[in-house]
Amino acid sequence: MRLLLFCFLLAGSFLFDSQVQASQKVSLELPSGHEVVVDVYGGSSVTRVLWIGSGFGLHARHKQVASDLARLGLQVWQADLAEALFLTKGAQSMRSISGGIVAELIDAVSEKGKYRLLIISGAYGSIPALRGVHAWQLSQPKQRTVIGMVLFSPYLFTHVPNVGEAPSFVEIAKSTSVPIYIFQAEKNTSRWHLPDMVKQLKLHAPVYTEFMKDVTSLFYREDKAPATFKKLKTVAKRIKNILPLLQNHPYPLTAVKLKETGIKQNRLGLDDKLKPYRGTIQPQAFSLKDINGKVYKETDFKGKISVINFWATWCPPCVEEIPSLNRLRKKMQGKPFQLISINYGESASQIKQFMKKVAVDFPVLLDPQGRTAGEWKVVAFPSTFVIGPDGNIRYGVNAAIHWDTDEVTQKLNSLISHVAQ
Repeated sequence: MRLLLFCFLLAGSFLFDSQVQASQKVSLELPSGHEVVVDVYGGSSVTRVLWIGSGFGLHARHKQVASDLARLGLQVWQADLAEALFLTKGAQSMRSISGGIVAELIDAVSEKGKYRLLIISGAYGSIPALRGVHAWQLSQPKQRTVIGMVLFSPYLFTHVPNVGEAPSFVEIAKSTSVPIYIFQAEKNTSRWHLPDMVKQLKLHAPVYTEFMKDVTSLFYREDKAPATFKKLKTVAKRIKNILPLLQNHPYPLTAVKLKETGIKQNRLGLDDKLKPYRGTIQPQAFSLKDINGKVYKETDFKGKISVINFWATWCPPCVEEIPSLNRLRKKMQGKPFQLISINYGESASQIKQFMKKVAVDFPVLLDPQGRTAGEWKVVAFPSTFVIGPDGNIRYGVNAAIHWDTDEVTQKLNSLISHVAQ
């Protein structure tokens, strides 16, 4: 059976120590004919919140924060659009959703402008959320119903780029004018692409960014860091506190012209085998400690074959490919070959605990803030670069593969033949 291909820092479920208020299920019949069942938290309030699910559903953490917001006096309407539209959970489904259905939700939840509305989403849910606000502006050009948007570590990528390539962003990023407040997880890979994304958003919209220190992904169940649980308990109050900032920020009522003529079905961009490298970066020097404190320095990749693997213990595809990487290293023993893994954002103690259960027979270097991954333009996990004896990247893969197949070893041995020459 083929390995799972890749891992993003996406929403998951993990109930933390706090009481979730009961929600009321409300069925909204939209003009387009769609029926969307939403979970409503809290009673009547002047300001309502429309929370668009991130693409992998609404889980315990989302519900807890919604419940906390309700305690603070906001009424929260949470919608899982993928479920409502019978779509497969995931990023591609979020990219396929037009703004029209979200605009209809805005109309329904705000009761045609009677209530002011804050839009919340995150990850790939940010795409239909942005499209929806834009579509609302087009349909109601004289109303300032939408206060603004709160986005958690938004992914506005058109697709997963080839390994070593910078991501491109959906066109709606350039056509947004409402105020946006981004809660960016400091250890999330999207953090290193945030400046380029914000640059596009800021073409027409005021954008504020707040980094969540030591957080990998606020709504991902495998992120169990103390800093993450602390932020989960306080983020609702923080959202309530920034409401005046968004409410008092003027923005043009007329929607910015959108260049897109329709929803582009962008390719997923994931590899199922080792492919010739088409990225833009070349090997980046690094000096990192391994899990035992030994410093590894790489400034010159020439004269040998180097396989540089970026991974994390919370990423199932990364874990699944470790045995084949172990076998590859054994196959290549005695040859001018090195296999180095760079772990993303985890501590030595976390990795050592993991290695009690999973054998890792190659060096594991620490990239505690993900800076090295950012320099190598890593977007998905695992991402692996194969560097030839000339010091240039020859192959790459932005997903998990079997590394000890004849096809892979033949490609590596072909590169090694150039060392002898």
